[in-house]
Amino acid sequence: MKNRMAKLRKKEAGFILSVLLSGSLFAQSPRTLTLPEAIAEARQHNPVLRAEQLSIQSSLADVVTAGLRPNPVLNNQTLQLVKPAAFPENTGALNNRNRQVWWQLTTPVNVARKRQKAVALAEQGVELTRRNVAETERNLLLDVGNQWLDAWTARRRLELILEAQQNIDTLVTINQVRLRNQVITKTDLLRTQILADQYRLRSQTTRQEYQNQLLLLKRLLGTADSLDISMDDTALAWKTGPADTLITRAHLKRSDVRVAEQAIEVSTQNTRLQEALRAPQPEVGAIYNPQNSVPYVGFYGTLPLPFFNKNQGGIQKAKVQQEQARQVADYTRLQVQTEVQTAYRSYLTQRGNVDRYEGILQQSEQILTSVRYAYLKGGTTIVDYLEAQRSWLDVQQTYLDAQESYRRSLLQLWFVTGQMPTQNR
Repeated sequence: MKNRMAKLRKKEAGFILSVLLSGSLFAQSPRTLTLPEAIAEARQHNPVLRAEQLSIQSSLADVVTAGLRPNPVLNNQTLQLVKPAAFPENTGALNNRNRQVWWQLTTPVNVARKRQKAVALAEQGVELTRRNVAETERNLLLDVGNQWLDAWTARRRLELILEAQQNIDTLVTINQVRLRNQVITKTDLLRTQILADQYRLRSQTTRQEYQNQLLLLKRLLGTADSLDISMDDTALAWKTGPADTLITRAHLKRSDVRVAEQAIEVSTQNTRLQEALRAPQPEVGAIYNPQNSVPYVGFYGTLPLPFFNKNQGGIQKAKVQQEQARQVADYTRLQVQTEVQTAYRSYLTQRGNVDRYEGILQQSEQILTSVRYAYLKGGTTIVDYLEAQRSWLDVQQTYLDAQESYRRSLLQLWFVTGQMPTQNR
């Protein structure tokens, strides 16, 4: 009977909450979002993430640039005889016998596969950009998850306040009748009304907080739709597994690890390119040279002599960057291991706290029911009943805090293992 009454009060509180939200928060029927649905929507519509994804297209343009062949260079030199009268056999200043023309067409030669290595470096850069975007997405989805939890907590807190308010409002109605029947004093009624007014004010504040949290969530999701938070916890049924398995999974899945590994590939390819740039860049071509109407053809070639500049600085810098990338990758793997171990221990602690609080919650429900019954039967005072009501609400809110901490620890564990929940989980 007691459990049935408790369930009935929760249903009534949920109905009141729905009515209030539909009337004051939403102008249209809201979409109810679970945590995986919020994360999936942020992946598709978050404006910051969509802007960041354009950097992939920008890096693809670098591949096109690296693969372009150099344009040939056309050179012309023309010499005109200043005093054509000195040679009377040449008729006119514009006669081709009074002029020497040099046409030269040259192009650089691709030695040491410089162009191919530049293309390979650009392609590695594209993959690095993709992984950086994935890391940006991972951090963004953590923000989305935390914001969803903020909204979830605000809604649960509002439900608790409304349930407590409903209990006290019912008691106010009962005490008004009992005062008319001279069963209680006016002081008892006033005490009850004061607590009812306090809960009413708290419910208004909590309702506004819930609305604010929804607005922040909408901004992260990139939507203007009316939203509501689902109380469905199916995503929280994820099996964690042992810590060693989670660490291995994190090393394979986490985007920052993949970024560090790709940075090594980029630096390695850059070292190859810098070593290729050590080779001199020859330039060859053909010459057509009519001199005073006599045509000549020839070959043109130039080769810088590598006496001083052998790209020593570029090669040295590339090797240093390669070593830096290796050290960053090693540190990132160590950081992953530490973060997973810390998050896993925190998750176990918070899960244990929730389990222990469930027993305290049941005791609080029983005490409130017993004191309410005793008060209505005249077996205790209004002070005891109101104190039991406050104690019940405190326990409920403490249990809610434990639930929130548990969910955040699980979300953090998802984050550090690189496996944010999806709609298919």
